Amino acid sequence: MSEQPDEQSTPITESSDNYPSASRRRVLQAAVAAGGVVGLGNIALAQETQTIELGGETSGWQGVAPDAIAGETNPTLELEEGTTYEVTWENLDGAAHNFVIVDSEGGELERTELMSEQGETQTLEFEATSEMAEYYCEPHRATMRGDISIGGGNGGGAQEEPADGQAQGFFQSGTEIGVQTIAEGMTAPTDMAVADEDQNRYFVTDQTGELWVVTDDGLQDEPFLDVSDRLVELGTFAGDYADQNQDYDERGLLGIEFHPEFSENGQFYVHYSAPPNDETPDGWSHVEVVSEFQATDDMSQGDPESERVLMEFQKPQYNHDSGPMAFGPDGYLYVPMGDGGGANDNMEGHVDDWYDGNEGGNGQDVSENLLGSVLRVDVDSEGEDQPYGIPEDNPLVDSDEGLDEHYAWGFRNPFGISFDSEDRLFVADAGQDLFEEANTVESGGNYGWNVKEGTHCFSTDSPSQPPEDCPDSAPDEPPYDGQELQDPIVEYPHIYQEEMVGIVIVGGHVYEAGQVGGLDGKYIFGDWTSDPSREEPAGRLLAASDSDGGGAEPMDGEGGGNETADMNETAGGNETTDMNETAGGNETVDMNETAGGNETTAGNETAPDAGGGGEEQVVPRDDLWDMEELQVAGTEDGSFPYFVRMFGQDDEGNVYVLANREGTPTGDTGTVMQIVPPGEGDSLSMPGGGGEAAPEEQETDENATEDTQDEPIDEGNETADNETEMNDNATDDNATDGA
Repeated sequence: MSEQPDEQSTPITESSDNYPSASRRRVLQAAVAAGGVVGLGNIALAQETQTIELGGETSGWQGVAPDAIAGETNPTLELEEGTTYEVTWENLDGAAHNFVIVDSEGGELERTELMSEQGETQTLEFEATSEMAEYYCEPHRATMRGDISIGGGNGGGAQEEPADGQAQGFFQSGTEIGVQTIAEGMTAPTDMAVADEDQNRYFVTDQTGELWVVTDDGLQDEPFLDVSDRLVELGTFAGDYADQNQDYDERGLLGIEFHPEFSENGQFYVHYSAPPNDETPDGWSHVEVVSEFQATDDMSQGDPESERVLMEFQKPQYNHDSGPMAFGPDGYLYVPMGDGGGANDNMEGHVDDWYDGNEGGNGQDVSENLLGSVLRVDVDSEGEDQPYGIPEDNPLVDSDEGLDEHYAWGFRNPFGISFDSEDRLFVADAGQDLFEEANTVESGGNYGWNVKEGTHCFSTDSPSQPPEDCPDSAPDEPPYDGQELQDPIVEYPHIYQEEMVGIVIVGGHVYEAGQVGGLDGKYIFGDWTSDPSREEPAGRLLAASDSDGGGAEPMDGEGGGNETADMNETAGGNETTDMNETAGGNETVDMNETAGGNETTAGNETAPDAGGGGEEQVVPRDDLWDMEELQVAGTEDGSFPYFVRMFGQDDEGNVYVLANREGTPTGDTGTVMQIVPPGEGDSLSMPGGGGEAAPEEQETDENATEDTQDEPIDEGNETADNETEMNDNATDDNATDGA
């Protein structure tokens, strides 16, 4: 229903980038007028309007009253046709929730607005009808969903199981791999790099501030560099967005990259989160910093006194901080940065942009700040007003209205960046309510946020209900000049056929080592966890390959050329198809041309989904790369019982998984694992010391685990709004994440 005259609340329309820990669950307080709470269904009527009380949190609806449903998760509501009911529920976790009633075909009968403030209550009054079959929360329908039984159990009830048993998951079962642990004992590894040197060592950043060295003997006892004294205090938050009691945090030491000539100059670069400084506006969260450091003469340590701050980003909210950086084959440093945080890209610190259909935001703005973009700078020179140079071929250098650092824009929380040996630039972007994406990125490309989420239109007013139409190109005026919004090469939904697929995408690398059969040339990436409560380590290891047969060959020791791809060339065969929408791949078109039709149509759903039992497809698979879930040989069911934090790659093309068992920056379960042939991998234990691996996809039922948060240090990103890093038991997209 489009209007809710009987809905009593103060709606808050921001998305759920907020997932506080279930340990802070509050007891639902009485929110209904005096007169008593009566039973449901066949209990004798004591008053004209019957009352139901629930608590709403990401892990499920919690029954409170009457006694018949007290203590149950997602209880069945037994209603009498023709009777008037008041459902009053309290927001228990600060995530965005609403209450929706549908019929057996999924048709909406009643709906309230989203409500995001912890402790706020909302009441919906309605008359029970025979059509009512289910109730759910839109952003978290995989976990917050229950049945309605009319007249003692003859209502719509639960949907029947498919005749052929368990429906096929969104991802097809893919290549079998092994994972071999090369280091452990960290807290939450966030990035990995190798240096241009003769020594056989890897460098891994820990969210808590340490840059560790990994050798053939494992983790060295002392860190190469420790910047923990320069970090913002993790778990302590400025501003109004974060829950002051949450443990989840996306800030910390987030990125490491070595100068291409490190063996000669000893220079390396770190990305970390610093406390507010004199330039930080009142009420804003913190400062993201990119700094250059110098190694000692013997290259055994980084000199903490050698710091040269290159870039500072004032962040209004604590999340969407991105993470890794990358030197390109052109010798320039590529620095991704999130849109500022929060949800929808329209909160404090998020400027207005050209698209009037949505409030905000920084993703589409290229004139006021450097947020929501991939930036490209020259660390080997200095400008007049900044400690770095600007490459003369950056796309906005000749524009009077754009900031010169911008290389590409339209990102929410770019979480994971890499180049392959063909010089293709891959960037994952943690989504919000519905979809995750990864892109091949080119100079001057606009990747859509917050006009679009993946290939789908996005609305700040209804983030979990994509609008039918939105622009496919920016205005035909400077600095955009009619540029087309680029669609991703990878896109997947948070929920598919009522099961959780993922929460926050974690970007990776193209595998080029030639050691694992069936893996060469595939883009390896992951999802932080598929557990809708964001408490259980149930990450996914994924791969994507260009359906047109493109892709890198095993590395021969030399990368490709040093030129950025021409703006009019298509990366890896991602051509526009005849679908009345932006191409599913990442072809960059002439900046002055507008896509035919200039609109993305609702849902992009047309053909039967190849991976989903004949249902309409939720993403345009024909325009995307082929996606698969890698099968881990060291577990009983091929799953990966860790939170996926990030990926790394060595100079031989091997790919490494950075992972841990905690959704917050605590403990010492952090590990680095190399992807190896299945017969060479470790046997992985399940959390808690045993038991079977988690199911392939988390089903919607009353046994869903406790609630927590959004993106990991990511991302990305959450059932309702994703964000990682971890995309967030906390206030944001839980990802490791990011989103």
